[in-house]
Amino acid sequence: MQKASVGDVLQRCVEYHGHFCIGQALGVRIAMKGLELAAPEGEKDLIVFVENDRCIADAVLIATGTRLGRRTLKLADYGKMAATFVNLAQDTAWRVGLQPFELGEASKDEAKERVLSMPDEELLSWKKVKVRLKKEDLPGKPQRVVTCVRCGEKIFDGKDIADEGGASGPVCVSCLRGAYYEPED
Repeated sequence: MQKASVGDVLQRCVEYHGHFCIGQALGVRIAMKGLELAAPEGEKDLIVFVENDRCIADAVLIATGTRLGRRTLKLADYGKMAATFVNLAQDTAWRVGLQPFELGEASKDEAKERVLSMPDEELLSWKKVKVRLKKEDLPGKPQRVVTCVRCGEKIFDGKDIADEGGASGPVCVSCLRGAYYEPED
């Protein structure tokens, strides 16, 4: 993949996200280090797990070219400022997060500039990790589609669960463990 400057990547991120914030600066720095370490040759070689659903997620999406709808961007919502970069072609992965650091009494603008200028070793931490992906987690056409025996909705790519209650067939997560929504009458 072609290497862009932090400034160019940050500008694209700000345009997409709508404003320049410290989360964008941190996300770009994390993404740039992750791309350097994972060294994918192309977008099809890369899957990224982002660990929160805040500003960092937009920065990582833009900086890496990964997409939720292409199944190359995954959300593992741990509430952390970190991401893992998986090179599918090389079967390697690197998790990049933040070092503990203090911005002290810095203004928002000073904090953003400091984050952008700090050496990687002072701002970031990284380590090689192993990510075990199932074929159902990879980009491409669905590997398996089943129907939930409770609600009748389709479930894609192995996201179904065996029903401990004895139903004969696959059950979706929302039927088995509860949904984030409640139907209105």
